[in-house]
Amino acid sequence: MSRFLRLRKATPDDIEFICALEAVPGNTYVHSWTRATHLEKMDDPHSHYLIAEGQSGERLAFAILFDDGPGRIEWRRIIVETPGAGTGTAFMRAVINYFRKAGTRKIWLDVYEKNTRARHVYKSIGFRELRREPLKSDSSITLVIMELSFV
Repeated sequence: MSRFLRLRKATPDDIEFICALEAVPGNTYVHSWTRATHLEKMDDPHSHYLIAEGQSGERLAFAILFDDGPGRIEWRRIIVETPGAGTGTAFMRAVINYFRKAGTRKIWLDVYEKNTRARHVYKSIGFRELRREPLKSDSSITLVIMELSFV
């Protein structure tokens, strides 16, 4: 059962937590940024850094999203400290609700085609696959573009 209780906006004090989760060897499908890059992006008014908290205020996960035009959000990253415990799904639902209440009409993301676990989770919460595209830096890798629409 998930320990997720609430989401909150991340602060610079959360950067070490974010960088530590990005560095976990099992997070092979997640890109990592430097502390400086995170601080720069966190300062951008078009970025949204969110933290999942548990019952005692402990950090469980983070998500990074960016404004992608009026009413559109790009979901860039989500990493959960303990995969498989239901935290990621509960956190994603809370993030989606947060943006839906703010007037967002669409949230989109790309995911590695090989990342079947993530694709399954995204589909289970309402994302639909739109198309497949080769990764720009390596055409042997395929990305699946997925979208959740509220209209």
